[in-house]
Amino acid sequence: MNNALLKYFLVFAGTLVLLRLLVRVATRIELVDYPGRRKRHRGAIPLIGGPAIFGGLSFGALLIADTLYPYRALFAALAILLVAGLLDDLRDLTPRQKFAAQLIAALFIVSWGQVSVQSVGDLFGLGEILLRSWSLPFTIVCLLGVINAINMADGADGLAAGVSLIALALLAAGAAMTGQLVAVQLLAISIAATLAFWAMNMRFPWQAHAKVFLGDSGSMMLGLLLTWFSVEVARGGPAGLPPIVAVWFLAIPLLDMGVIIIRRLARGHHPFRAGRDHLHHMLIAAGLTPGQTVLLILLASLVLGGGAFYAWRRGIPEHWMFYAFVALLAASLLLSWQWRYLLRRLRRKTSR
Repeated sequence: MNNALLKYFLVFAGTLVLLRLLVRVATRIELVDYPGRRKRHRGAIPLIGGPAIFGGLSFGALLIADTLYPYRALFAALAILLVAGLLDDLRDLTPRQKFAAQLIAALFIVSWGQVSVQSVGDLFGLGEILLRSWSLPFTIVCLLGVINAINMADGADGLAAGVSLIALALLAAGAAMTGQLVAVQLLAISIAATLAFWAMNMRFPWQAHAKVFLGDSGSMMLGLLLTWFSVEVARGGPAGLPPIVAVWFLAIPLLDMGVIIIRRLARGHHPFRAGRDHLHHMLIAAGLTPGQTVLLILLASLVLGGGAFYAWRRGIPEHWMFYAFVALLAASLLLSWQWRYLLRRLRRKTSR
C-alpha cells in the first residue's frame, strides 16, 4: 500500500473510531434525534456526523505534506457551521440564527479565503460570462444554496452523505484532470471521512437502519465543502472544468431544492419550511422502500454527474449542458405538480 492510500485509510479508520466514541458522548448529553411526526426512524439516533467528519478532516490535514495555508478560511468556516449545527441539534436555533451562521461562514469564504466564482462559463454559446462586481454576492448565494440543498436532502438514511460522496469523487476526478494536486488530496480526505460516516448511516443487508445521523452540523458542513471545492476546481478556461459541469455533479439536491422552492412560493408557503414534499418522500409514497429510494437517487446522481463529466471530456459545449439542465429542471417541476395524479393512474393499472 503506497503512502497516499495509507493516509486515506487512516482517515477512514480514525473517523470510524471517532464515531464509536462520539456515540457514547452524544447519548449522555442527549445529542440525539427522537422519532416524531415527520421523523419515522427507530429510537434515539446520535447526531454526530458533523463532529466526526470535522475530526476526520482535521486529522487528515495533519497528514498532508503540502501547505494548507490557503485553506485556513475553509476550516474556520467549517468550525462555525459545526458549532451552529451542534447548538441547533441540542437547543433548536431559530431560522434567523441558522441563516446568520451560514452567512458568516460564507463571508469567511469569500473575504478571508478569497474563493469566489469569477465566471459562470459560456452558458448561451455567446462567449464566457464574467461576473465582475457580482462575483462575491453570487458566490454567497451559491454557498447558502448548496448548504441548504444538502440540508434538505438529509431526510433518508444514507441520502445526503451518499450524494455528497458522489459529488466529492467527481470533483476529485476533475481536480486530478486539471492538475490541482492539493485539492485532490483534500477531496480524498473528505471522501474518506464522509465514507466512514456513510458506512454507519446507510442501510445495508447487515444494517437495517442508520446508527448515526448527520445532524444540521454535518449537512451544513458537507454543503460548504462541496461549494468550496466546486468553485476551486471548476474555474473554467480551455483546460479547466466548466462551472456548469460542477452544477451537474450536484444535480439531484439542486433540482430537488429548486422544485420545492418554486412550488412552495407558488402556494404562498415559506420556501424553507419543513415538509414531506421532497423527491425521496415522493418515491416512498410511490411504493418504494426507504432503502430502494436512496439507492435509486444515488444511481441517478451518479448517472447525471458522471454523464456531465463524460460530456466535458468529449468536448460537448457548455451551453448545451446548461440548456439540458434547464430542461431537466422544467421536467422535474412538471412531474412534481403531477406526481399524485400519475401515482393514482399507476396504482389503478397495477390493481387491474
